[in-house]
Amino acid sequence: DPIEEPGDEISITGRDRGSAHHSALDLFHRAVVEGTVPQPTHTGWTAEHRVALGAAFDEVSERTQRRGRTGRPAFWADERGRMKADLLTWLERDSAIVRERCSTVLASEMRFGRDDGVAIRLPDGRSVQLQGSVDRVDRMRDGTLVVTDHKTGGSGSFTDLSADDPTRTGTLFQLPSYAAAARSRFGNDDTIVLAEYGLMRKGNYARPGYLITPEVDERVRVALASVVAGIETGYFPNRPVRPGYHFFVSCEYCEPDGLGTAERWGEWERKHRDPRLSQWFGAPADEVDDTAETDGDA
Repeated sequence: DPIEEPGDEISITGRDRGSAHHSALDLFHRAVVEGTVPQPTHTGWTAEHRVALGAAFDEVSERTQRRGRTGRPAFWADERGRMKADLLTWLERDSAIVRERCSTVLASEMRFGRDDGVAIRLPDGRSVQLQGSVDRVDRMRDGTLVVTDHKTGGSGSFTDLSADDPTRTGTLFQLPSYAAAARSRFGNDDTIVLAEYGLMRKGNYARPGYLITPEVDERVRVALASVVAGIETGYFPNRPVRPGYHFFVSCEYCEPDGLGTAERWGEWERKHRDPRLSQWFGAPADEVDDTAETDGDA
């Protein structure tokens, strides 16, 4: 991995911004779970909760600043205010959702997968053991569990996410994994779980997600079985982003020199047609469009 140099950053990085938001929300939600701050009422989150979340963010931001992770002081003064306003706006939006669902918070940053045997069972009977941490777990008045993963980025990655395609063609297994952990801790295999991403300002505070029903469970198992089968082949082609202008390097292994992915892309175009990979990649559906775009760029 590339060496991070926080002192060279002009402003707080996206990674550190996300970590600060997660830490502040965790402090706040833990206080709610432990009873230091009350659970939301029939009116949702109150002024008391707003003060508590603001105090949690102040504590985290001071800690982040002491670690030298906030960039230049002038930039941080502005960014800190925006980040705090983002969190408080999120609380306002979440208040309406909590009020509608009549939900209570059960856990924050709930770790799973060490001794509790959380797993997803494949169609052939095998199980894939899971390990991770759920940002937040709620219970609605009707008994439905809600798992939420907080995201500070945009909504583009979740545009096609739905109950019909719960893993977005086998690329997103976070929500089903969190649902399995919540069922293990607070319910059973038949418990209905609402799994969602909780986006911040950049994602317009949207809540992309779906109900995990038995039908969705089966779709997840089939998609996960395909991933496992791919791993078991032992073939791991480098699949870079399409060549073009990008604001940042999204994959250091695909673009180690930061000079583009043209060479890697050519290798990918050749390799993905190999019959040994056809089950997972085959010929891309947009192959004709790819050629058209290349001609246009030329």
